[in-house]
Amino acid sequence: MKEKKALVLFSGGLDSTLTTCKMIEADYKVTLVHYDNGCSSGTENVLVMAQRLIDRYGKKSVDFWGTGMIIGYFKALSSSEILSDPAQLVQKYPHLTMQQFTCLACRSAMYVYSILLCQKLGISVVAEGARKSQLFALEQEKMILKYKKLLKKFQIKLVTPLLTLESDKDREIELMIRGIIPKTYESQCWLGTPMEKILTSKQERDVLKIFDDEIKPKCLKLIKMSKKIDLDPRGKMF
Repeated sequence: MKEKKALVLFSGGLDSTLTTCKMIEADYKVTLVHYDNGCSSGTENVLVMAQRLIDRYGKKSVDFWGTGMIIGYFKALSSSEILSDPAQLVQKYPHLTMQQFTCLACRSAMYVYSILLCQKLGISVVAEGARKSQLFALEQEKMILKYKKLLKKFQIKLVTPLLTLESDKDREIELMIRGIIPKTYESQCWLGTPMEKILTSKQERDVLKIFDDEIKPKCLKLIKMSKKIDLDPRGKMF
C-alpha cells in the first residue's frame, strides 16, 4: 500500500504540534516545515518542539524538513499598487484592516512555498493548525475554503484538524495525554496580531475579496515563476 504523506505547517506552537499528532495518528508520515517571513525571531526554538515529536513518535513517523525562507513571496504578496492609493483602497475594501491583510499575505506566502515543497517531495496533503476561535480572518471557514481550492489546483488536499477546537484547555489536555508538555517553543512574528473581537461580515467579505483580486493571482504567478528554483531549507535537523 502506498505510504500516506503529509506536510505540516509547523510554528512550534501548541496548535501545530497537536495537528502533527493527529496526522501521525491518522497513519500519515509527517514532514514538518517552519517558515521565516523576515519579521520574526526565535525560529531556532522550533527545533525543540520538533525534537519532542520525533522522540514521541519516531523518525519513521515524523521529520523536520527545515525552515523555509518566504521573505520574497511575502514581499511580493504584501506589495500592491492599491495600497499606495488610500482613496482607492478604502473605496474597494472599506472594512479591510491592515493587520488582517498582512497576515493574509504572509499565510498565502506559506502556501506558495508549501505547494512547491509538496511537488518536490511528492506529498499530496497539507495540514495546518488553523482555529476559528483565534479570530484571524485567514482561519475562518470561508478563507480556509479558498485555500483548499488553491491547493486543489495542484492536486493537494488541505486539512485543518483543529478548526472547530475552541478551548485552549482541551488542547493542552490532548497534548498531555500524549505525553507532550504543553509549553510553547514557537517563533514570534512581530507583525501579526489577531482581531480583538469577532470579525464582522463586512470585514470578512473584504478579506475574501482582496484575496481573490490581489493575492491569489500573484500566488499562481509566483508558483509558476518558482518551479525551477531549488528549495533549500535553513535550520534543517540532521
